[in-house]
Amino acid sequence: MEPNPPGRRDPAPFGPPTAGAGLPVLPGLSARLAAAAGRGDPEPVGGGPEILEAACGYWSRRGLRTDPYHVLATGGAEGLLLALFAAVGGDVLAARPCAPWHTAQAAVLGHPAYPVATPAECGGVPDAFALLETVRRVREEGGDPRLLVLSVADDPTGTVAPPDLLHETCEAAAEQGLLIVSDETYRDTLHPPGGPGTARAGTGPDGATDVTSPPGEPPSTGATRYEGAARDAGPDRRAGDPGR
Repeated sequence: MEPNPPGRRDPAPFGPPTAGAGLPVLPGLSARLAAAAGRGDPEPVGGGPEILEAACGYWSRRGLRTDPYHVLATGGAEGLLLALFAAVGGDVLAARPCAPWHTAQAAVLGHPAYPVATPAECGGVPDAFALLETVRRVREEGGDPRLLVLSVADDPTGTVAPPDLLHETCEAAAEQGLLIVSDETYRDTLHPPGGPGTARAGTGPDGATDVTSPPGEPPSTGATRYEGAARDAGPDRRAGDPGR
């Protein structure tokens, strides 16, 4: 099975447009930025104590308890993914289509990256059976698949994978001994309040991703489309790209 050749991109590499200019800055965020205006010293490699504690607070509020020892912060998710690929080694599996930067880091390291088909109703999370078949073929041909990159709130397709698909795919990946890497870039993206078909991606107390509908609407059972980029800017939302 051939991996994506260098320089090739899957279709639809770009996500939904970001919000237009002129949006007001949240008061809490502007106050923090103003308070830090006099701080010119760079952050230590991997992030200082404050930013790591902030990242821990971000994840803890979403049901994933962690501590600063297990958190790493950089100026962007690309650097983190590159370091992770280099540390783990092996071949990379990613949904098709996927954001270009999901596999670009593997190409930099010379690691093969294999696309895995997604179901018709959503992107970001490969079909569990397609994942198992891809792993089987790669191993038969002498490959060494070790990582699966997925994105529940998907960038290229603008969809949110339903929970049952996510659980099946994660179980298949765990069965094959794959390390799951979750792109959380659009994790906190919400629909406009009260819009038709409104739903939000959330994480329950057990850390499982769920898709719930607002009050008065039937529960969402399939993929949902997201728009905009409404994110919380609480005191702990300060780590450099902790959402990815």
